[in-house]
Amino acid sequence: MSLVDTAMLGRVSDRDLAGHAVASAIGFAVITLPMGATFAIEPLAAQALGAGEPARAWNAFRAAIRAALLLCGLALVFAVVFAGVLGPLGIATTIVAPARASLAAQFPGRIAFVLFLAGKSYLQAHGRTRPAIVAAVAGNVANGVVCAVLVLGDRLRHVPLVGPWLPHSLGAFGAGVATTAGSVAMAWWVLRAASKLREAELGTRRHDAVVDERDAAQSVDVRRVLRLGAPMGLQLLAEVGVFSIVSMAAGRLGPRVVSAHQIALSLASMTFMAALGVSGATAVRVGHAVGRGASARKPGLIGIALGMCVMSFGAFAFVAAPRTLMALFTPNPATIDLGARLLWIAALFALFDGVQAVASGALRGAGDTFVPFLANVVCHWAIGFPVAIALGFGAHWGAQGLWWGLTAGLVAISIALTIRFVRLSSGPIRRV
Repeated sequence: MSLVDTAMLGRVSDRDLAGHAVASAIGFAVITLPMGATFAIEPLAAQALGAGEPARAWNAFRAAIRAALLLCGLALVFAVVFAGVLGPLGIATTIVAPARASLAAQFPGRIAFVLFLAGKSYLQAHGRTRPAIVAAVAGNVANGVVCAVLVLGDRLRHVPLVGPWLPHSLGAFGAGVATTAGSVAMAWWVLRAASKLREAELGTRRHDAVVDERDAAQSVDVRRVLRLGAPMGLQLLAEVGVFSIVSMAAGRLGPRVVSAHQIALSLASMTFMAALGVSGATAVRVGHAVGRGASARKPGLIGIALGMCVMSFGAFAFVAAPRTLMALFTPNPATIDLGARLLWIAALFALFDGVQAVASGALRGAGDTFVPFLANVVCHWAIGFPVAIALGFGAHWGAQGLWWGLTAGLVAISIALTIRFVRLSSGPIRRV
């Protein structure tokens, strides 16, 4: 979805693309705590299912949704604050208005995306991944259609029948509305699938008093979800936060730099989806092993190795055809040239990003959330961010310096999390 928005905005205006990029960075950063609550479903549900306790898995899912919605209120406050201080933060004046418009339009979609993650986590704990795929297709169709109408309206006036009725381009605001439309479609589909799965689990036992009493004994409250999910949300905030701040720092370098940065980051994020898939699968396999009382080392290490392997395909594409990839999103030769240089860095960036994502998933499945949070804070903020600022602005390397700093942080965190999992899995792991 982000890739489609980037491609369409890149054909319309560097200003709108840059504004949408800043808004997306803020929107994703403020929603990380609610996302952390949904991540708690993975260890709670996977370990419960591994131990033969489906009711506990369902109760964890419901508690996580309640916790996430509570945290979304806090996220809204942060979004409003950030929108109000874009100018003082040094964001280029031309970018501020489209950034605020996009942020307002896409925030409801961020909440819907949190609900999608909750449903997806519950389903994948059961080994059900098809509903998430269908939801992703539906979300991309909705996003693509709405984005084409609201962003490319002026350029589609020649289309028979519908062309004359299309509105003038709404730029970054239109892209934000499209993001919300796609996210709502995704959330609706997976929540529906999760509900149907639970109904199938209950079957004819719905009114069995013994089953009802056992289900009540396997309750999971919001506080448990928050104790487990808050460190995961803060871990994600530490990672996403550094990317968001660097994206905002890139805004000080002008719309062309932000556009190149956003396109390159969108391409890297697209390949990262493969690593996230392996991460989720690894979390489930590790969680099942912990629930059964078996060793979690083998599924965890296999997942980490596979994460690096799947990311190598994206890395090869970034090295082999960087300018061709950039040209898919913008006709601006200067933006293409800068973006191609960033994609060369992204090739190395991607490999370590894959390792840290899956190692994080393995630890999540084991219920280990606090140490990974601390490791992310240290590696991204004490290593990656200072290096990015020093190279980007101190050494005057610009966007390339910022990307080398992000890469340094990813190298450090991938090593730290892998060592942590190897040590943790050397003995029995307690259930959460």
